[in-house]
Amino acid sequence: MSSAIRDAAGKGAAAQGQEGRASRVIQGRDGRRYAFADHNCFACGGQNAIGMRLEIELGDGTARTEWRAGADYVGWEDKIHGGILATLLDEVMAWAPSSYDSWAVTAEMHLRYRAPANPGELLIAEARVKSRKRRIYEVHGEVRGEGDRLIAEADGRFLGATPSEKRELKERYGMPIELPAAGARRE
Repeated sequence: MSSAIRDAAGKGAAAQGQEGRASRVIQGRDGRRYAFADHNCFACGGQNAIGMRLEIELGDGTARTEWRAGADYVGWEDKIHGGILATLLDEVMAWAPSSYDSWAVTAEMHLRYRAPANPGELLIAEARVKSRKRRIYEVHGEVRGEGDRLIAEADGRFLGATPSEKRELKERYGMPIELPAAGARRE
């Protein structure tokens, strides 16, 4: 982890990024700490009052989160809405390429629902980069529930940001431009 992220992470739950942006600090299961400038994203932003507020853990070509859905996220028959499960997968799958110092957006995603998820159930979403060709990342993701039950899985293509887009995003989210994204490795 770079010293800039480590310094922000070491300052507590509301660290300051560039331009005075507040950051959320996330500590992964492996003990690593990440600082993300807060924003309004429905899935991972802490400023969205109705959002999921996911805390993403980053690894080497991977991303992971745990989330417990409340009753506000149900669809038919008191089961978690399929669109919410798709959002959970989309988010971890888009974050998985970050270890390549890349910000990625969904180009396409093929989703398969395997079992229903229940309100109050702990859901674990994990994604890994399967391959990369230029700025296109092939990513696989899964959501599992209690008892390691497979709830949904997806495969997708994610488009990495151009160098100028990456620079803009790093400025917006309070990361020094020369600093690789959290969890990034040099190629």
